Amino acid sequence: MAEAAAEEPKKKPPIVKIILFVVGGLLLVGLGAGAGLFYVKMTAPPVEENPLAIVIDKSAAAAPAADAHGKPAAAADAHGKPAGDGHGGGDKKDAGPPGKSVPSTEQFATTYFEFPGNFTTNLRGSKRFVQLSLGLSTQYDKAVIENAQKHEVAIRGEILAMLADQTEADMVGIANRKKLQEMFKDTINKVLAERAGFGGIESVFITALVLQ
Repeated sequence: MAEAAAEEPKKKPPIVKIILFVVGGLLLVGLGAGAGLFYVKMTAPPVEENPLAIVIDKSAAAAPAADAHGKPAAAADAHGKPAGDGHGGGDKKDAGPPGKSVPSTEQFATTYFEFPGNFTTNLRGSKRFVQLSLGLSTQYDKAVIENAQKHEVAIRGEILAMLADQTEADMVGIANRKKLQEMFKDTINKVLAERAGFGGIESVFITALVLQ
């Protein structure tokens, strides 16, 4: 009995060695793992040089920016204009081809005046008579129109004398009427030049013409 009790303490040392061995192994494993993580951290490339990070950054840059309402903005084309849907672009309709620009020319105000009443006279070699209305225009100042009004009686006398020397054929046709208008202009400017010192009438218009 005494020998059995004396042998039991001798069996305990191997168990202690096993425990120490296991603990020591775990410590070595832990130290190895820590050293491995430290090595990976020290040898890993910086974030800005990480290819994965670069890909993510490029993807974010390619994505369209959101507008004030959180909706993605339209992508721009090669000229910096918003890309459309292929049917005119965005919500705007195709305006079509550009029109020609109006040429820039110096403009002057035109003043018009129409003689009150009609000019009525017999025609040469005919029993018929003509009745017409006349208007005139100028781009000179209002003094020209005032002179025409002031000397209306003299102008009427010259116009009626000229009309009385025309035939029925002279009253017919666009070409003849334009010729009459030029003749009236020359007659009026002649009267104004003689009585006011300056003509200034640039156009004369037949506003009505009746043969009776």
